[in-house]
Amino acid sequence: MGFYVAWNIGANDGANAVGAPIGGRLLSFKKGILLLVLFVLLGAALGSGRVMETVGEGIVVMEGGENPLTAVSEVAIIALFSAGFLVTISTRYKIPVSTSQSIVGAVIGAGLFLSYGNLPADMAQSVSGVSVDLTIILEIFLAWILTPLGSALIAFVLFQVADKGLRKIGSPTTLTRIFRWATVLASAFAAFSLGANTVGNATGLIFAVVGEGSQMGQLAVSQTLIGLFGGVAVCIGAITYSHKVIETVGEGITSLRSNTAFAAQFGAAITVFTFSRLGIPVSTSEAIVGGVAGVGLVRGAAAVSKKKLGKIGLTWVMNPLLAAGFTFAISWVVIGVIGV
Repeated sequence: MGFYVAWNIGANDGANAVGAPIGGRLLSFKKGILLLVLFVLLGAALGSGRVMETVGEGIVVMEGGENPLTAVSEVAIIALFSAGFLVTISTRYKIPVSTSQSIVGAVIGAGLFLSYGNLPADMAQSVSGVSVDLTIILEIFLAWILTPLGSALIAFVLFQVADKGLRKIGSPTTLTRIFRWATVLASAFAAFSLGANTVGNATGLIFAVVGEGSQMGQLAVSQTLIGLFGGVAVCIGAITYSHKVIETVGEGITSLRSNTAFAAQFGAAITVFTFSRLGIPVSTSEAIVGGVAGVGLVRGAAAVSKKKLGKIGLTWVMNPLLAAGFTFAISWVVIGVIGV
């Protein structure tokens, strides 16, 4: 199930790292995916640990310091399936949803079931005193609000500064070349941030069940190996099924040129990387959509597709709620009624 969720990240969130340069005709699809693969793997191996710990250990807690998701791994499996399924549906309809919101919502649903669901007697004894850490949830929700706003602001300012400044030092042809390479570097940074943050979302529950300190004895797996596992799955998802959402991000919100693609991509990358260092699971989808909208506003509000943004925004609100409800309902039926 963790592989399935990570595959969905590649299929949906892969566009967040390379959608802008591909949409702006700065990179071909094949070159964009190659860039994505390399830097997602680096980010997953080197930087996904903090977010992994937050998702796997920080949201659902239990008295005594033990991790309830380790004790009842069935609920962790259901949460991963719920999050992955919702992202699959969204990818099918070319909607850049937040995998972070899906997995966080699913983990909340798992915590609510362990707290209030109809657990079998033996299982209920092993996870007594379970609760959802509201402080962590509020921090994550605040980060979700700030992510698109911060990305849009950074992209808007960056475009204004870089575009006006560079126009003084070269011809239009030279500027295009500079922005082309700058966008490639920004995409590499965004792909690294994707591996550091969103891979941590996909593998957080894997870390909770089989990671170091998970009470699994000799089965314990290091954070680096879990991160690489998630990174490989993300890359496979990007290679096999990311073209639909890349079309939406790169072309559906506003038209992009070399200078606007650079500003959008770099603004999103800075935002996601910042939250990754804080260990907060944020949405790369929110970041890149905010960045693309921010540079679109340079030409005025009319240049931005409000209909497309409204549709995307609605999914951001519904996504974690659906993931939480879906996880709770499936857990209630599978564990509480059927008794698996």
